[in-house]
Amino acid sequence: MPWKRYDFKGQTVYVRVLPTGKPIVHRGRVEVRYRVGAAKSYRAGPENLVEVGGEILSDEDMGGGARETTGANAVLRETPQSPADEQAIIIYTDGACSGNPGPAGVGVFLQRPEEVLELSEFIGSGTNNIAELTAILRGLQHLRDDEAERTIHLYTDSGWSLGVLVGGWKAKTNLELIAEIKTLLEKFPRIELLKIRGHAGQEGNEEADHLATMAVRRETSMTRTRKRTRTGVEL
Repeated sequence: MPWKRYDFKGQTVYVRVLPTGKPIVHRGRVEVRYRVGAAKSYRAGPENLVEVGGEILSDEDMGGGARETTGANAVLRETPQSPADEQAIIIYTDGACSGNPGPAGVGVFLQRPEEVLELSEFIGSGTNNIAELTAILRGLQHLRDDEAERTIHLYTDSGWSLGVLVGGWKAKTNLELIAEIKTLLEKFPRIELLKIRGHAGQEGNEEADHLATMAVRRETSMTRTRKRTRTGVEL
């Protein structure tokens, strides 16, 4: 994500922003750096920021290198910017691994207005990160070309996956897989990748988790599609 210049309590700073120039707020804070080329970021309240204009800088122009961060330093959104409309597509993905590395599987629970697609795929031996990324890839691969202009929300509980895909983190492994996902993301300009809390009983995420663990347990794969009705899903 790019950076933009702001005034913060009388001092010029650079704030991580969306491509539109709007500051990215995560848990009530924004990510701030005090100069171009700085590697260290700080967290600040957006209420103290005053826009001063100027061009938006890319991560490359900003310098300092992208950082792998976790926890409170991660800029990962849980709430979509564009609410789901009647034609929206909602995707939940999850990866599972017995050992790290070990037997791995992915789960995708994709909801279209007219149908639900469930994917449970055993991918052989792999790491947890590979499983999480592959689940996201499979979700994207099951989107159709005619759905390119739809609102799409893709949820994952993998903060690391979101970090390397949309958070500006610098990955050291799985570079080809990450590049393949980013290429697919370019086909869907209205897609949002969002963080969801794992194992919290949230509908959709629980289904994806079940599909991923089932793939590991059975070491088999399956895909099925079911029609949706106004009252639920046809079995």
